[in-house]
Amino acid sequence: MIEKELKKRNVPDLFFGEESVSVDVWENSIKPKWKDILLTEEYGFFPTRLIPTIRTKLNAETFSGKATWEEVFFTFENDGKTHEIKTNLIYPKDKTDLPFFIFLNFRPDVPDKALPIDFILDSGYGVFIACRNDITEDNGDFESGLAGLFKREQTNVEYGKLVIWAYMAMQMMDYLQTRAEPNKEKIGVIGHSRLGKAALLAGAFDNRFSFVCANESGCSGAALSRKGYEWAEKIEHITATFPYWFCNNYQKYAKNEDNLPFDQHALISLIAPRSVYVGGAVEDTWADNDNQFLSCVAASKVWELYGKKGIVCLDRLPIERDSFMDGNVGFFLRSGVHSLTLFDWETYIKALNKKFN
Repeated sequence: MIEKELKKRNVPDLFFGEESVSVDVWENSIKPKWKDILLTEEYGFFPTRLIPTIRTKLNAETFSGKATWEEVFFTFENDGKTHEIKTNLIYPKDKTDLPFFIFLNFRPDVPDKALPIDFILDSGYGVFIACRNDITEDNGDFESGLAGLFKREQTNVEYGKLVIWAYMAMQMMDYLQTRAEPNKEKIGVIGHSRLGKAALLAGAFDNRFSFVCANESGCSGAALSRKGYEWAEKIEHITATFPYWFCNNYQKYAKNEDNLPFDQHALISLIAPRSVYVGGAVEDTWADNDNQFLSCVAASKVWELYGKKGIVCLDRLPIERDSFMDGNVGFFLRSGVHSLTLFDWETYIKALNKKFN
């Protein structure tokens, strides 16, 4: 049944028609092509990597004595402009070799409704948090925030805001490489909705992320764009409402999905052979749960190149309470609406605990 559904969507072949593909061919020939296509046609190219000045400040709050909370300030400077971003680094007290989440959040608050910090700490994980608007405002203004530090040419391939949010996640990864607390092989990125899209982008373009958790990222995130349901978000909707998330080239595929030279399974495939987990919610029909799931299935053939399991699932479309989290590509569908909940965190951490033994 799954193959029948994928054939309906006629998604591009990840191997460009080549019948026999090795890991070497994928890594050195095919994968770079997909990166170039995705940046040229959808997200825009990443700006120059800057080296920030970083200072830290210890927060007195310790979550009942079990954690250390540091406020980490990144100051970026370029062409005489500066921008400071406050982040929060929280981890179990006096612990090292910790798995870590880099969390792109909608709000700067700690705790937050999307951040069950006590559960994360009690599970033995650290979390490094940045707020989207502290990085760059979620609007069409490219003159302020982190985006304002770069000279943005008016071309069709200039970066959108998703790239800037992903860029900051990569900068946070740079910093965690200098710290003693994280296990460098167990650092991942998590985001919800538009920030789930940014998390996928960060994981696809930075191999240091050992896992990606993309919660209800939907259209232009995990979900295939071809043959979306009438009630689901499509490229015509997202480029009309949020054109600044993408490069200008992406707008030409509004009501024209069949002519996309890619689909979102290509973005997921760039994370192989690392782990990627996609979460959905039954009432979040806008995010197109079937096409998020099918994207995971279509991308899984790349994990098979590495001799690893992609998604391990039943041969049907997902239903409520499905949890296909045993492979290196995972998908689950819970009850409820569009949100990042404690249940979501529990599901991701359960899968990661199995991955990390």
